Amino acid sequence: MNAKQNYKWNELTMGTCYYPEHWDKKLWADDLDRMKKAGISVIRIAEFAWSKVEPEEGVFTYDFFDEFLDLCSEKQMKVIFGTPTATPPAWLTEKYPEVLNARKDGVLLRHGGRRHYNYNSPVYQRLCARVVEREAAHYAKHPAIVGWQIDNELGNSHGDLCMCDSCKARFQQWLEKKYGDIETLNDAWGTAFWSQGYNTFSQISTPLITAVGENPSAMLDWKCFCSDLIVDFAKWQADIIRENCPNHFITHNYMCFDDKVNYYDLGELLDFVSNDIYPAGYWQEQPHQPDSDIAASHDVVRSYKKKPFWIMEQQAGIAGWGTMARALDPGQMSVWAMQSVAHGADAVVFFRWRACAMGTEQYWHGILGHSGRPGRTYEEAKKLIHTFAPHMDEFEGAMPKTEVAIVHSFRQNYAFQIQPNHPDLRYVEHLKKYYKAF
Repeated sequence: MNAKQNYKWNELTMGTCYYPEHWDKKLWADDLDRMKKAGISVIRIAEFAWSKVEPEEGVFTYDFFDEFLDLCSEKQMKVIFGTPTATPPAWLTEKYPEVLNARKDGVLLRHGGRRHYNYNSPVYQRLCARVVEREAAHYAKHPAIVGWQIDNELGNSHGDLCMCDSCKARFQQWLEKKYGDIETLNDAWGTAFWSQGYNTFSQISTPLITAVGENPSAMLDWKCFCSDLIVDFAKWQADIIRENCPNHFITHNYMCFDDKVNYYDLGELLDFVSNDIYPAGYWQEQPHQPDSDIAASHDVVRSYKKKPFWIMEQQAGIAGWGTMARALDPGQMSVWAMQSVAHGADAVVFFRWRACAMGTEQYWHGILGHSGRPGRTYEEAKKLIHTFAPHMDEFEGAMPKTEVAIVHSFRQNYAFQIQPNHPDLRYVEHLKKYYKAF
């Protein structure tokens, strides 16, 4: 990997996610010093900070992150820089409302959350390409940066993607390329049923609200189309970064078995894949996931590229949005981190350094609590890193010896989502039953 040219790989074994835009600049140096004292050597930044580099259309400013990255260099902290395309700023959605998502009922999803954009919008693609190119060109030679994360959790928070006219036209083009002529599509989709036959590709729409039922073959193609659209969105970002930053690695943070995008296809664009793991999220019905489920998530992530991976977000404390999950037991964070290493992780990046003091994730705790003072979690992270990090170079590139193979298919998962056969059948949960037995 070219990225190994300017640092020793085993220096980047334990890290944390940091958001300098959330905190007074007076805290930066102290935060980095405490990270170094704990043994943290790499941080991920900027994946939600578009308005910091382009506060107005076409007006680019790098002073904010220049100042922070220069401090990182001074403190000998390495940085993974995130492209900010998951959160378009208010000026963009106000001027170009056509970039917003449209639901099945035609309602646009507005500014105020995240992922409020349409992957297929030509305007959005142009503006994304510009901000990625500007960032990559500006930071290509900054000594603190070692790699890039494209966007953030592609597919997360996007529901059924977008049902606007531009997506409909793109879907029609995708189908015509796949089937060649409308007769072949009609045959493949079985449109003789319920008189659904089409005369032209232009008659085909995105999934819309129907009186009853949907063509399952059409729904399967729609899901595959959505995945391809996301992979294309990531590909041109990767191409821009590689052209400008040949010595930096490129990765993306997956979400275990999440199914919006085919992770095998996405992995072909990356130097290695990363994963976000929250075994005790507020959405869990149990206090935390069974150990076998966590292990299965690591193993499937390793399979997406058949090589070691990174944990880009490892749960470090309470996970919460509107509500909070339970607190982690003493030692639990360390156990989960080492479990990931045992399954092939070359590095573990904890989410997050400081518990957030604003916005949706105020209940999402970090290594430091809201007080900013080191407590139990900080001491546990420090002990873990100082105990284990010196040995991580011995594990670098290691792959567990496998004795059993389980077939995992995104297309099969899509098909069972559309027609599960049994109301309780969940494809991934069914795979996990076999995994647990093995």
